[in-house]
Amino acid sequence: MAPTVASPATGAVASPIASDLGKAARSVGLGLPALPPLPGLASHGQPRVASFCKRLARNVVSMAAGEPAAPLADNAELTEFFNGLKQEWDRVEDKYAVTTLAVAATLGMWSAGGVVSAIDRLPVVPGLMEVVGIGYSGWFAYKNLLFKPDRY
Repeated sequence: MAPTVASPATGAVASPIASDLGKAARSVGLGLPALPPLPGLASHGQPRVASFCKRLARNVVSMAAGEPAAPLADNAELTEFFNGLKQEWDRVEDKYAVTTLAVAATLGMWSAGGVVSAIDRLPVVPGLMEVVGIGYSGWFAYKNLLFKPDRY
């Protein structure tokens, strides 16, 4: 049986094997001390989760009792925005086409971002594109903004 060691601060009795296991769990195995926990992760995550769970439970109880649930967003502007959005969506005749266009636009933006990211990784192209953009901006300002009769 392993000998036990009493802790002077608490008077608790612990086994040296258990303390070695605790050290192994805290270190990477290279004899290095473990990093301290990130500040705020444990303290900030739990109250939000608990608050959400309490609110969810309250809504479930009120629905079971037949009472209307309390609104999740008390912001009047946000509710007004969503009500307007619902009214606009109800007025749309071809919901399938609008949904298809929204999905196509999202996929197009995602693929355009991929193309720009791929071009940005090339060694010379980003600098060249910057020079072209500065040149075009200068030309546009000269052509359309500098002289009074030609302003738009």
